Amino acid sequence: MIVMVLVFSVVGCSTSNQKVAAVDTKKQDVVKADGSSGKEPPPTKKKAPIKIGFCPTAMNTHYQVIINGVQQEIDANGGKNFAELIIQAPSGQSAGAEQVNIVEGWIQQGIDVIAIATANDNAMEPVFAKAAEKGIPIFEFNMPVVASTNPYYISNVGYDQREAGKAIGEWMVNAFKDQPTNIAVLEGLPGVHNTERYGAFKEAIKDHPNLKIVASQPADWVRDKGQSVTENMLSANQNIDVLWGIYDEMALGGLTAVKARGLLNKIKIVGYDNTPDAYKAIKRKEMSATVDTAPKEMGRNIVKAIKKYVIGGEMVPKVINSKVVVYDQTNIDKFDVSEYEYVKK
Repeated sequence: MIVMVLVFSVVGCSTSNQKVAAVDTKKQDVVKADGSSGKEPPPTKKKAPIKIGFCPTAMNTHYQVIINGVQQEIDANGGKNFAELIIQAPSGQSAGAEQVNIVEGWIQQGIDVIAIATANDNAMEPVFAKAAEKGIPIFEFNMPVVASTNPYYISNVGYDQREAGKAIGEWMVNAFKDQPTNIAVLEGLPGVHNTERYGAFKEAIKDHPNLKIVASQPADWVRDKGQSVTENMLSANQNIDVLWGIYDEMALGGLTAVKARGLLNKIKIVGYDNTPDAYKAIKRKEMSATVDTAPKEMGRNIVKAIKKYVIGGEMVPKVINSKVVVYDQTNIDKFDVSEYEYVKK
């Protein structure tokens, strides 16, 4: 029987701005009252130190900040006496086969727990099942829950990507009010991350006809492609008022193209994720806004959830989300820059 379950408990020792989102289990096979499917490995009480395999979709600025949070929380729990962190990433966002090989290698090595961000966890289901058979729990992070039907992961740790996309749309509604505004969008690679962010943004502005999307092209999540795609957009459309990059790296590439044409006073640059370079660009008044998705807190929450489940032998919520905040030039000084850094104990 397919049911929907809302889970409102939080991971022990949670930070003050952590919240636990409702669990959408519509697509899972059979769901228990705690949000689990019954196919996940049960909680254990392993003795420290444990080995944690950490696999992002690729290495970039956002994931480095998540790693900083992971490492700092490991330090807070005893460092090497608590856990050994093994980081391995595929060569790019679309290299799903490489991720499968990474996880299969860890399974053969008998690693204690895996934390993974993947572009398609449904495609990863067979290897997740192998991990479950070996009693290796898998924690997802930085991934939209909505498209998941994978019954083998323990918890999804991150933030609500639709909420973040909606927040940027609402910022534009408030910033431009009734002013006619042409928006160009730099999309990421096709997939659920792009769909969730962009879909929520369009939903937020749909009742405001003055906000018009006049161009939208993929820039593959990277800065150089953001620059080249923006150059093409500017050549094809002379009436762009706002450039929104669905990830800050693309927005920063777009910023370079806009500056090269001397259009910075005409075109507003908006991003997503609040990376360190985006923060600096807002401080310089070259970017207008971005949405902070709390990556360092995400890293801390991953380790807290792993500790509770793998060492403490306790259940954790199926979804653990951090709060998102839009920063612009009115509130950027309130952001704590230590949330980017690994502060060694």
